[in-house]
Amino acid sequence: ASHGDPRGRPHFLFHGIPVSRLGHEFTDAPAKEHGVRVLCPDRPGIGFSDPKPGRTIHGYADDIAAVADALGIERFAVLGLSGGGPYALACGARLPERVTAVGVMAGIGPLDRPGAHEGLTETDRRLLDLSSSRPLLARLMLGAMVRLARLAPSVMIKQFQDDLGEPDSSFLRKEKRELGAAGVMSTLVEAFRQGAGGPAEEYRLCALPWGFALEEVRVPVWLWQGEEDRMTPVHHAEDMASRLPRVALRVLPGTGHLSLTQHFDALLDTLPTD
Repeated sequence: ASHGDPRGRPHFLFHGIPVSRLGHEFTDAPAKEHGVRVLCPDRPGIGFSDPKPGRTIHGYADDIAAVADALGIERFAVLGLSGGGPYALACGARLPERVTAVGVMAGIGPLDRPGAHEGLTETDRRLLDLSSSRPLLARLMLGAMVRLARLAPSVMIKQFQDDLGEPDSSFLRKEKRELGAAGVMSTLVEAFRQGAGGPAEEYRLCALPWGFALEEVRVPVWLWQGEEDRMTPVHHAEDMASRLPRVALRVLPGTGHLSLTQHFDALLDTLPTD
C-alpha cells in the first residue's frame, strides 16, 4: 500500500503483528503535508506476500533493499509500528548507507531479556510462548481470532477494548463510528489471507533474539511511546533507549498503543529530510 505524496521522500512503514499493509490511511494527510511517500509492504506470509521459509528479522533488511532497488529508491527512512519496530531497527543496523532515519511507534523491544514479558497482554504472552513451543496451538488460537474478526467484528473490538486503557478504547470507538467494525478489523483479516502460518511465524520471530544488537544501529532513531500503552509497556522503549547509540525517546502522557498513531504528523516533524 502507498500513502501520501507519490513523488515525496520515501518512507517504508512496517506494520504490526498480527496485521497487514492495510489500515494505515492515518499516514496519508500528514505525509502529503510533509512531502513524504509512505510505502507499506506486507511481510512474507502476510496478505499477498509469498511465505519465505527460514526468514529472520535481521534478514528482512535484504528484502527492503530489494524492494527499494526495484522502485529506483536509493535512500529512505524506515518506520515501525508495534511489532514492526524490530524490522525497522534491523534496517537501521544492516543498511546504514541507505537508511536516513528510523522511527519506532509503540515498538516492541527485545524479548530475550529478564522482565521483557512483564506488562504484555495475556493474549500476546500466550502467542509468543505457543508460537515456539506448540506452533499448532498458536495457529489454532490465531485462526479463532480471525474467524471472530470476520464473523463478529464488533465482538472482537470489544475484546480488544477490554485489554486496553481508556485512550485506546476511545480511539477504537471513534474508528468504529467512522469505518465500521469490519473496516477496523480489515487489516487483521487481510493478514490471514494465506492462513494462520504467517502471523504465527511473526510471533515466533519476535520471541527469538533478533540477530543484531541494538548497539549496531548507528543511524538516528526516534522512539515514540504512549505512557498508557497496555500492549507494549513503556519499559520496552526505555530499555531500547538505554542501548541505542543515537536515540531520542518521547513518552506521551494520556496516550495508548493505538491512539499513538494520532501523533504521526509530529513524528514526521522530527525525522530529517535526508
